Amino acid sequence: MNRSTLLRAAVAAASVSLLAACGGNAGADGEEKKPSSAASTPSGAEAFTVTHVGGPTAVLEIAGQRILIDPTFDAPKKYKSGMSKVKGPAFGPEKLGKIDAVLLSHDQHDDNLDGKGRELLKDVPVVFSTPGAHKRLGDHITPMKSWEQRELKSSGGTIKVTAVPALHGPDGVDRGADGEVTGFVLSGKGVPTTYISGDNASVKVAKQVGDRIKKDIGAIDTTVLFAGAARTPAILDNAPLTLTSKNAALVAKDLNPRKVVPLHTDSWDIYSEDIKSLVKAFKDQGIDGKLVDLEPAGEKKNLS
Repeated sequence: MNRSTLLRAAVAAASVSLLAACGGNAGADGEEKKPSSAASTPSGAEAFTVTHVGGPTAVLEIAGQRILIDPTFDAPKKYKSGMSKVKGPAFGPEKLGKIDAVLLSHDQHDDNLDGKGRELLKDVPVVFSTPGAHKRLGDHITPMKSWEQRELKSSGGTIKVTAVPALHGPDGVDRGADGEVTGFVLSGKGVPTTYISGDNASVKVAKQVGDRIKKDIGAIDTTVLFAGAARTPAILDNAPLTLTSKNAALVAKDLNPRKVVPLHTDSWDIYSEDIKSLVKAFKDQGIDGKLVDLEPAGEKKNLS
């Protein structure tokens, strides 16, 4: 059974069980007819979709704007850092279309910003990232410290972008400039509140972020989690630098979003866990119905 079939089967089974328990109805494919979480997409909101390009790279269409997360568009290759890209993107920058903004979790590592991704940044109107990225990449990068807010405005409305903490390694570890990374929250009138974890490995940090979002903004509609338990022998004795499957499931259970978009589990040789282990971990927590099946890569998926 391939990855896509496994994930669809798990999601369908969870949806049918949940709806049966609640007295609801499901379609023949197991698709839920209504959200199962307290969080919901605001009425009147524009189309909300995600397109997975590969690795951490995805396009969110939200509130009338197209937002690119961590651009990586190189073909498979080995990098000077020692890591290797083992699978190319679903499509190249030439087929990306208009992008209104980039959310760049960090620039230090090839798996989050590769060569073609760097080239693409100069053609994007707005790039939000860390203060360190601004120093290294130049004034085209808008630096954001944790809990700083900016706005993206268009004819469709305004998206509030909030930078949030992320820890690129185990709790209690400070990797200095090499580990500087940020997550993001998208919110606003008619905007489904969306938490994007970035390369965060800490359940504690994610829960703290979730608690503050719920307090200051409201219920979380969608969570984009970077998982894969990325590891490299050269850093922290092979400790996970992104969420393990088990920890991703714990974060999702605590934050209780309506949907979970799983990124950063494919295309690079640094991942120690894949989508199958993620599905299992979510199933163990009884929340696999929240997972969005991103296969096949390059296909737009509805999040509304």
